[in-house]
Amino acid sequence: MQKLIPTLDKVVVTALFVFVAFCMFSISITQIAGGIGGFAWLWRTKLTDSWKDQKWPLLVPFGLYILACLIAVANAYDPLYSAQEIKKLLEILIFFWVINCVQEKKIRDLLVLILFASATVAGLNGLYQILTSMDNFVRIEGTMSVYMTYAGLLMIVGLMALARLLYRRPQEPWLLVLLIIIMTCLVFTLTRQAWLGFFVGSMFFLFMWKKNFFVIIFLTILVTVIFFKDEMKDEMHTLLMSEEKKLVSTDTMYGFRKALIVRFIEMARGKDQTFIMRKALWQGGWEIFKDYPVTGCGFKCVDLVSDQYPDPTGLIKRLRGMHNNFLQLAVDTGIFGLSAWLGIWFCFFRLLRQRTLALEGESADQWVIFGSAAAVIGFLGGGFFESNFYDSEVIMLVYFIMALSLTEFKNHFQKRVTN
Repeated sequence: MQKLIPTLDKVVVTALFVFVAFCMFSISITQIAGGIGGFAWLWRTKLTDSWKDQKWPLLVPFGLYILACLIAVANAYDPLYSAQEIKKLLEILIFFWVINCVQEKKIRDLLVLILFASATVAGLNGLYQILTSMDNFVRIEGTMSVYMTYAGLLMIVGLMALARLLYRRPQEPWLLVLLIIIMTCLVFTLTRQAWLGFFVGSMFFLFMWKKNFFVIIFLTILVTVIFFKDEMKDEMHTLLMSEEKKLVSTDTMYGFRKALIVRFIEMARGKDQTFIMRKALWQGGWEIFKDYPVTGCGFKCVDLVSDQYPDPTGLIKRLRGMHNNFLQLAVDTGIFGLSAWLGIWFCFFRLLRQRTLALEGESADQWVIFGSAAAVIGFLGGGFFESNFYDSEVIMLVYFIMALSLTEFKNHFQKRVTN
């Protein structure tokens, strides 16, 4: 038994680095690494009988959410059909695996640097796609098969990189290169929920820096939107139409500029097709929720019940998802599940606040806390317009970053079996 413990230690650490290295490239390898690492950690804990030494922050809110999901499946429109999604709950194991297995600060920092390196390679892949698709522009997907997933991952890593640049001392100017690559790729994905996520995450940094300045900017934006919305739309529409006329097909960025300008013209006209699509989905989702308000109708239930509700656009039957985390969870798991899910984030931010106060201004570790907070805020902000919680690549990275901000550096892995 004593000989097995060092082997399990190596498996755990190796799995952590493989998980981070491939999270921007392959969901299969990432999940395998997380599964092997999580199993090795649990096995080691059992062999050493060290359950009492493990850290279980957020166990209650996560437990309530799991319970809500199980109840939702048990009461689902078709329990067997909904039960297929229960396996996604295993992704929560990543959070506790990282918290209990990242026991040294140098390992945490090395994992973050590998994450940044992976994002740099993924970003360079996106830049290559940009350069090769200027004339016939398509939204870049980078290393992922879906541009929304690619943008979501870059947004999260970008906020972590920005936090390290702003708060870590000594500063690391090379992070500016990574941020430029990430922001360029985000623009070319034309993924507005990722833009929104990066913006609200960045506003968190502004809030932490100058709260009064943040309030002034927020109120200025709010007043402008409320009282000058029509004037802004007219000005934007005029400007964009003028730019559209200037476009010529010989322009090396013709394809992208046209796609970007057309998108903003639709927004200025109030005829943005993707937002109209989301409104239709949200209206349909609300009607379903009203019939299953407490425990929902089960995961993927929209596949089965959409024919029972008005769907003049045909979008609900075709797309099925709600493109909104909050409404999607309300439909799938009801008020019980949505409340439990919101409880996870409430308790997480409360823990971060406690750790920030405990650090008493020690910037060496504050950047991890602020970066994790901004990444989760960006994830939740983007979740108003996309069901990114159901995106395994995105949520696994979110759990990983959440855990990094809650790790405690003790020599846990030096404990050995004495019997």
